[in-house]
Amino acid sequence: MIRTVLFATILILGVALFAFVRRPASDASGSTLAPVAVAASRELTPRVIATGSVRLSPGAKVDVGAQASGVVRRLAVRQGSLVHRGDVIAELDDREARLKVSDAESRVADLEATLTQAEADLTRMRPLADRGYAAPRDLLNSETTALQAKARLASAIAQRDLARVQLGYMTIRAPVDGIVASVTTHEGETVASSFAAPTFVTLVDLSRLECVALVDETDIGRVHTGDHAEFTVDAYPGRTFSGNVVRLAPDATVISGVVDYETTIRLDPPSRDAAILRPQMTASVTISGPSRVALVVPTRAVRQAGDGVYVWRRTNGRISRVAVRTSARQADVTQISSGLQAGDTVLTGNFPEVRQ
Repeated sequence: MIRTVLFATILILGVALFAFVRRPASDASGSTLAPVAVAASRELTPRVIATGSVRLSPGAKVDVGAQASGVVRRLAVRQGSLVHRGDVIAELDDREARLKVSDAESRVADLEATLTQAEADLTRMRPLADRGYAAPRDLLNSETTALQAKARLASAIAQRDLARVQLGYMTIRAPVDGIVASVTTHEGETVASSFAAPTFVTLVDLSRLECVALVDETDIGRVHTGDHAEFTVDAYPGRTFSGNVVRLAPDATVISGVVDYETTIRLDPPSRDAAILRPQMTASVTISGPSRVALVVPTRAVRQAGDGVYVWRRTNGRISRVAVRTSARQADVTQISSGLQAGDTVLTGNFPEVRQ
């Protein structure tokens, strides 16, 4: 009997001791102690996270068309073909254009002979007029004839040059280096350029790519021209592409009520990795500002409500809510511009409003 009572007493004391040890500690305000961190000054590199896409820079996409009308005699490229500036894209039926050139050249030759004859007559007429053997009117007529022949010849030369230019239009050449992205006109088709130049192919220069990130309105104030940026694309996991911010859109892009600003990132000098990018690839972008020493707290310590941003600060065991102003942030810490000092202790979990 005594052993039973002694065993029961020991068991009860053990349970009570375990409950006492497991009981959460409390601070001076009677609240359960929470995980804390200390505000400290450290080197901070502000980072802004955004999504975006790879795009062609202005001028990197060119629609190649015809400046003359005719039947497509030969199409020299196909989709995916690599072309260089001056390469032949297509040829039109040029028989009519060649005949116009021949006609213009014949007229030039005829007027050259006429001008030669007029100048020769003028050369003979001048000494005769000087000696009185020819009337002044005859000299004037010779001079006028020579001037008219010269003017007609100049006009004919211009018409010949124009015919040669139009003959050149019958061969469509690549204006830039690039890759044929699409072909819209094919052999045997008739093209008419009366109102607008018909498009034969579309060329893209994949060496002139840029990344356009959509930066949220809450973050755009921390992004500046010249900031370093890195991004990844889903097609090549593990590869990072880099560049610098070169342009911030002055107007917002609003999609489903979300306000973003287009931020253009120019890629670093083309490398082997950059050459594998393609337009419209989705990018995950990180924009980094210049590093600086700043007062920071863990990001999980920063709270937000309708009246602003705040943290819970513990001083001498008592917890109080303190309004703060935040600035740059990284994935794990946030810069505190005002409201705290180095050495202040802040809660990082088990917040009073959650416990209530």
